[in-house]
Amino acid sequence: MSIKERISDLFEKYSVQLEVEEKEEEKKEKETSFATATLDSGQEIQTDAEAFAVGVSVFVVNDEGEQIPLPDGDYTLSDGSMLIVAEGAVVEVNEATTEPEVEAEEDKEEEMQAQEVEASSEVLTREAVAGMIAEAVAEAKKEFSSQIKERDAKITELSKTASAKISRAPKMEVKAPVDMTKLSMKERIAAIQNQFSK
Repeated sequence: MSIKERISDLFEKYSVQLEVEEKEEEKKEKETSFATATLDSGQEIQTDAEAFAVGVSVFVVNDEGEQIPLPDGDYTLSDGSMLIVAEGAVVEVNEATTEPEVEAEEDKEEEMQAQEVEASSEVLTREAVAGMIAEAVAEAKKEFSSQIKERDAKITELSKTASAKISRAPKMEVKAPVDMTKLSMKERIAAIQNQFSK
C-alpha cells in the first residue's frame, strides 16, 4: 500500500475532509481585474492595470497561466490603436486614427479590382483566339521578311565594296637561275648583289 492510499484510508476512517484555504494574496489577485486586448495578429495581451496606459506592465499569458512580459516593439491592436513597449512596460499609446485619404485609396483599389474582374469575365470564342494568333503570326512573318531583305541588301553592298578595294599584287619577274660554279669571284659577288637589290 502506498503512502497516498494510507492517508486517504485514515481520512475516511476518521471522516476528515480537506478544504483548500486561499491565501489573502491569491484572493486579491483573483479580485483584481486585468485589462485585456487583442493584437492585430490575434494574440491576446493583458495588463495588471484597469486599462492600457503609459507605465503599466504588459504581458502574455501562456497555456500554464504564467505571465510572460511582452517583448519590446511596436504593436498594433485589433481596434487600430498602437502600443510601444519597452522592457515589458507601455512607453507610448497611440489611439486609432482613420484618415479619409486612406479610405479613398481603398475605395479606388476596390473599384480597380471590380474592373479587373469584369474584364476577366469576358469570354473569348475559339474563333476570336484563332484570329488573334493568325494576326500575331502574320506580323511576325512580315517583320522577319523585312529583316531578311535588309540583310541581303547589306551583304550585296559589302561584297561590291570589298571586290573594288582588292588590288592585285604586281607580277614579279622570274629570272633564270644563275650557275655560280662557272662564274669568277667578282661575277659571283655581283650576281648575289643583284639578287638582293631587287
